[in-house]
Amino acid sequence: VLQALDGADLAHIAAHGTFRADSPLFSSLHLDDGPLTVHDLEGLRRSPYRVILSSCDSAAHVGVGGDELLGLASALAPRGTAGILASVGPVNDQATTELMLVLHQELRRGRSLAEAICAARAGSGGDPVATATGWSFIAIGGA
Repeated sequence: VLQALDGADLAHIAAHGTFRADSPLFSSLHLDDGPLTVHDLEGLRRSPYRVILSSCDSAAHVGVGGDELLGLASALAPRGTAGILASVGPVNDQATTELMLVLHQELRRGRSLAEAICAARAGSGGDPVATATGWSFIAIGGA
């Protein structure tokens, strides 16, 4: 996964995530062969241009000394990732799947991550779980 992420134009990781407030560098995405941690992401030669982390708590972070933030999403921005879409809390798997399908349709139309998530949210049809899931995701950066 790290090899595929390195320098990618768009990376989408659909995995369960865990934010560790006690040790943010070990916040992780749960992959088949083990966790992908913030520490692992710091080893990329070149960050992906845009990243979608469609997992729980992938945008969660904690402040540490010197106004530094640590967490999955905040590990990518200082390394050159121009746009990140991630969740600030737990999300429903089925609703996230449907949201991400619309999101990718919007990205193919040339929209930024922020524009695409806004359009995807609008397609929730008033379902409360889909609506809550859509509002759990935030776009960071301008890509």
